[in-house]
Amino acid sequence: MAEDKKSEILKEFDPLNQLDAPTITETDKDVVSKKDDNTQMTVKTNADVSAQDMGDDEPFYDFQLFAKQLQSPGTDPLVKYTKSFLRNFMAQRLLWTVSEEIKLINDFKVFIYNKFALYEPFKSLDSPKIRNAKEGMEKLIMGKLYFRCFSPSLSETLQKPLDDEHMKDLNDDNTLLEKIKHYRFISPTMLDISNTIPNAKLNKFVNLASSELGKINRFKSPRDKMVCVLNASKVIFGLLKHTKLEQNGADSFIPVLIYCILKGEVRYLVSNVNYIERFRSPEFMRGEEEYYLSSLQAAVNFIMNLTESSLTIDDRKCFEKEYQDNLRQVAEEKNEEDKQRKLEVPEESQMNGALLKPLDEVTNIVISKFSELFSPTEEPTQEEVLKPKQSGQEPSEEDVSLLIQKIEENEQKDTLMTLQNMFPDMDPSLIEDVCIAKKTRIGPCVDALLSLSE
Repeated sequence: MAEDKKSEILKEFDPLNQLDAPTITETDKDVVSKKDDNTQMTVKTNADVSAQDMGDDEPFYDFQLFAKQLQSPGTDPLVKYTKSFLRNFMAQRLLWTVSEEIKLINDFKVFIYNKFALYEPFKSLDSPKIRNAKEGMEKLIMGKLYFRCFSPSLSETLQKPLDDEHMKDLNDDNTLLEKIKHYRFISPTMLDISNTIPNAKLNKFVNLASSELGKINRFKSPRDKMVCVLNASKVIFGLLKHTKLEQNGADSFIPVLIYCILKGEVRYLVSNVNYIERFRSPEFMRGEEEYYLSSLQAAVNFIMNLTESSLTIDDRKCFEKEYQDNLRQVAEEKNEEDKQRKLEVPEESQMNGALLKPLDEVTNIVISKFSELFSPTEEPTQEEVLKPKQSGQEPSEEDVSLLIQKIEENEQKDTLMTLQNMFPDMDPSLIEDVCIAKKTRIGPCVDALLSLSE
């Protein structure tokens, strides 16, 4: 009876209840085998992903362009559909289950994407620009629903027990972080990482890959989180390619990725992976994205099940001493953190560390121009149109463009400095030229610079 009632609620809420809703199925993805009886790590893929498949070409993407298009007078119905969806999602329940979230959001995306064909300027766009509009809409709605769909943020927002699937995310995050801290001391050889890679070089690339993966908590949209995974993965792949180990595929890639996760101690990694898988439209997941996301899942699962028997250990006594020393250090760090936490009075904007600070600054700035039109707490009126409020507080289009340009310039400077530190013997102007040619995308930049350094 409860299930019937739940189905009825979903039916009434569903924007596609008058249409044939698509069946929600698991995206075809790599089948991962973590560890067999012989403690070997393997990843079985549906198709081999070769170096040729991993080019640096990326589909056209410009969120600011989508935001401008959405402010065209002809898009009023699209805005009202979106406002209604967001308002209902936020107002009808404080907590949706993961399964309900996936269905409601995916169904709405199908619904609104179909509506693009009816209204200008979207109905006149070519295929790449339509894809950009779809990407923009996904980013917009997930930016607004992030704190209700991303498990750690949802937990902070509601301050109450969640459904089983959201709680599993949180529990798995804690398990993973605990395992990372317990085994962060292990050496590359314990993971069977080839000793043909010099330690100094390996550490540089591991630090960069860990840093790129760690940026995943700065973003709200599934696409932007996936870009963090791609950047980290391409740094690793670039290292393997230029040390002639890429032909070993997952046997070389997964251990280095595991090592990166252990050294990076990225928080909420399980929740982030699940969030991407749940809310990234399957049509946008290219072959290499599926491969790298599946590889990250394999690495995460290996660490969550990690024991001494999972590793290649030459000296058991030495390992046990290092393990116990590290456990004592972890305990000391925890005690120190607890003391600091008691002394600090967190501001509302600083809850949960970096997690609930303003995320994805570029997106927030763009959305701020017309945020009141997508506020889920406001009732829409017949007079609403897609125009920002004319007030002294509203940033102008020029202000927004300048702010975004400044943020992008700062990110480019950070990337350039990182690459110059990684390649200290290379002419800085050459590194800058490569960054310009590769649009400061970290994976292609690293690959090109490795080629030039040979």
